[in-house]
Amino acid sequence: MIKLTAIFDLEFDRMREEIRRRGARRILVQLPEGLKSKAPKIASIIEETGATVVISADPCYGACDLAINEAKSLSADLIIHYGHSELAVKSSDIPILYFEAKANVSIENAVKDAMKYLESLDNIGLTTTVQHVHKLSEAEDILRKAGKKVYVGHEPGLKYPGQVLGCDYRNAKIISNAVDAFLFIGGGIFHAVGVFLATMKPTIAADPFESKARRIDDYAKRVIAVRWADISEASRARRWGVIVGLKSGQMNIESALRIKGELEEAGREAILLALREITPDALMEFPSIEAYVNTACPRISFYEPKKFSKPVLTPREMRVALGKISWEDYLELGLL
Repeated sequence: MIKLTAIFDLEFDRMREEIRRRGARRILVQLPEGLKSKAPKIASIIEETGATVVISADPCYGACDLAINEAKSLSADLIIHYGHSELAVKSSDIPILYFEAKANVSIENAVKDAMKYLESLDNIGLTTTVQHVHKLSEAEDILRKAGKKVYVGHEPGLKYPGQVLGCDYRNAKIISNAVDAFLFIGGGIFHAVGVFLATMKPTIAADPFESKARRIDDYAKRVIAVRWADISEASRARRWGVIVGLKSGQMNIESALRIKGELEEAGREAILLALREITPDALMEFPSIEAYVNTACPRISFYEPKKFSKPVLTPREMRVALGKISWEDYLELGLL
């Protein structure tokens, strides 16, 4: 079995150096689900510096999900955040150290396997997650040697060219009109599906961990079908809940207030609900609410709809349900 510390660069030397340089005495560590098994090792490294370490056992979905309030309640003087790159989020009184956990795996076989799907296409857009951005130039070389013209987008606010997040596909959207298809490099299909939904362009997922590629269009189209079903059901709802996310990078009370106003102008009832974790169990406590608008992370609406007994729409989907935007225009703009 390959150890996670071999697959991902956890930068233990930099972590020791930064903790000592900053004189941190109590540290809260946030880990994504795939790295939580390394918590004991990370804790032991931090303790070597003389600092006390607390591992956050809560889910951590991205750099928008910083445990700032939790760190304050624990009197921590430093947050160490693994697995994501820094975002422009609300400033924190507590310093935050980011460790991106770059993947130490070859992308060559996965990209070459993707060529069977790209053979008839000339213009290819490249996207990836922070774990593989350092390998993007290698992927470009492979594609160019195969006679492809390669496009990599870079929008302000995203740290790396070609980088996509679960909620931010601007680096794909900015080059969408120039490409015939997208190649996403990374594990699983979550982000690749996001690229398709944001651009409505054929998308291939090249998985370096499995050394193979797959086309995800059919799966993404099933997601679209579910979105249409939820929007159709919500169009009949009279009582709505407007969800305000309480995570540091997801809170948007101004948007929630505007949406509440739009619903009321359309003759619907609306109530604001503030949640940190948006779960089916939490929403089941409001049985009279018939549909929800989620102003926090859009991935909840797109990737977990079957878990909810009532529709959970994005703001634009709400406007489709109210007849303010047509379904066709929604698809043309991209769902994300």
